[in-house]
Amino acid sequence: MKIRHYLFSLLLCVGATSCEDLLDTAPTNFIAPTYKTIGELETGLAGVYDVLGNRAVYGDVLPYWLNVSTDISYTNTGQLNTTAYIYTPADAQITDFWKVLYQGIYRANLVLAKVDNPELDETRRNRIKGQALFLRAYYYFLLVSNFGDVPLLLTDAPDINNVNVPRAPMREVYELIVRDMTAAEALVEEAAGLKGGGRVSRSAVQGVLARVHLTMAGYPLNDKAQYAEALKWAQKVKDSGMHALNPDYSDVFIKYARDEYDIRESIWEVEFHGLLSAGLQEYTYYVGVRGGIRSADPAIGQSSALVLATKRLYDLYEKPCAECPVPLNSPDLRRDWNIATFTYAGNPGVKTHNPDLWRRTMGKWRREYETLLPKDASVSAQNFPVLRYSDVLLMLAEAENEVNGPTALAYEAINEVRRRGYGVLNDGNKPLKLLELTDGGAGYMVAPDVYIDGVNATASGLAVAQLSPVADEQGGHQVSGIYYQAAPGKFASGYASPPAITLVAKQGDAGSGAAAVAVLTEQADADLQPGLGKEAFLQAVKDERARELCFESSRRPDLIRWGNFIGDMKEYMAWALANGAVQGHVLAQTNISDRNLLLPIPTYDLALNKALTQNPGY
Repeated sequence: MKIRHYLFSLLLCVGATSCEDLLDTAPTNFIAPTYKTIGELETGLAGVYDVLGNRAVYGDVLPYWLNVSTDISYTNTGQLNTTAYIYTPADAQITDFWKVLYQGIYRANLVLAKVDNPELDETRRNRIKGQALFLRAYYYFLLVSNFGDVPLLLTDAPDINNVNVPRAPMREVYELIVRDMTAAEALVEEAAGLKGGGRVSRSAVQGVLARVHLTMAGYPLNDKAQYAEALKWAQKVKDSGMHALNPDYSDVFIKYARDEYDIRESIWEVEFHGLLSAGLQEYTYYVGVRGGIRSADPAIGQSSALVLATKRLYDLYEKPCAECPVPLNSPDLRRDWNIATFTYAGNPGVKTHNPDLWRRTMGKWRREYETLLPKDASVSAQNFPVLRYSDVLLMLAEAENEVNGPTALAYEAINEVRRRGYGVLNDGNKPLKLLELTDGGAGYMVAPDVYIDGVNATASGLAVAQLSPVADEQGGHQVSGIYYQAAPGKFASGYASPPAITLVAKQGDAGSGAAAVAVLTEQADADLQPGLGKEAFLQAVKDERARELCFESSRRPDLIRWGNFIGDMKEYMAWALANGAVQGHVLAQTNISDRNLLLPIPTYDLALNKALTQNPGY
């Protein structure tokens, strides 16, 4: 009997091979791999990992098609497609997402069923088993958090006499996820023993378990007891002592471009490698390409720059003063890294300042730092972070606040992230926060140049002085303001002590007497306001997650679990249209409705598996 059914065509998708085309197959004639040697078993495990980098998962669909459109990011294509929450059960991106995740689950089932076959050291066997258990659970987590109730397939040999597999209740799926991940935590290797973040470590399992429990605590399960479990697992990562924030936020992402590992910060990442021209299939269409700084220069790295930051995200970062003209450098150094202040014009590319705060592109991953040559035009080999230590700290702060309120532990966790963002995580050099005018002088006909430690910062675009519009008795003007401002591609350098600031009149100008001092960023500038109540602290965590984790596929899941995704998106649309956005900036918010809380079950499986039901609204 031939069964043309997706769930069973997974039997063909084993090892590290891809299975893009689903074929008719007779299960009675199928010979599953036996994994009799350690090499075969490792190959099977590699096939389970391979799903992460598939275009249908982290290679493109998950970060771009499913998560680009929120209140902090959007796509500028103007197309009414998946990114605008316009999709049907036949949507190709969603169908592939579903299919490939089940491929990964079946590959994991094969490894788990055969893990005892070869002769090998029990420690190594357990590590393989732990990774397969965790990855299967993680793929189910991606399924249940996006589709709701889903079929549970837990063996390597489905019953060919029962092809209609119903959807298991969401809570049952989560219980399996927690059970398998908890078992895996005891089996996998400590992070310190791994060479990079591409393999699952004990810290990765613990951190993802914190994420799973936070998700269970929120919508739709709303099981508040799960906050304590999230706190437990996040605390384990912190208490391990194996992880710390890279003091330089931008260096986290430069390391991805250079293919350098920093497992203390980047706990788990999706591995991409190779060149499109070489025919290899592990590359990303998202990192640096769809989501990058616009460039047509192959030497820099080309980017279509389809992912833009919203002005709401820009405004979430602190300004140096309440009435400062914009754009100015923010004391939060993450802003002008995550949101590019420039584009590359022409070929060769020339950095060109972009003043439009509604049209600034994602700058988090920058192809100029890539070392793999030649740089492909449409894909990149930069790795993508699934779990960073800063995410763990913010989950810890959120869970602690929910369980015990805004305690010292909660403040410590969020302030560690904020201090790194402001460049003051550790003692040492501090960024220049702002320039403070101490004397306006007199008699200036034009604004003087601003020198920082003897270097003309006005000429280099880093500082500017402004004159009072009111003339003095001699017809000249006082300096009324002095600003340290953003310039294309320039970021604050650290200083051991405040640099000397000198205001020098333009040649031929008789103005004199203006003076200013430099103010460096201190840890107190970064720290969250003390004494917040529980709700205010939660809002601070929400905003901090946007600032720290923007463009890393966490915002939509966060908004959903916080319980007001649709309302938040509609509120954002009203705010955006009232604050300079045009209709094309809010296509997703215009189209979103309650049905988009879950993705549709793909038509393909609905037609073949008669036990499946569709989600509401589709």
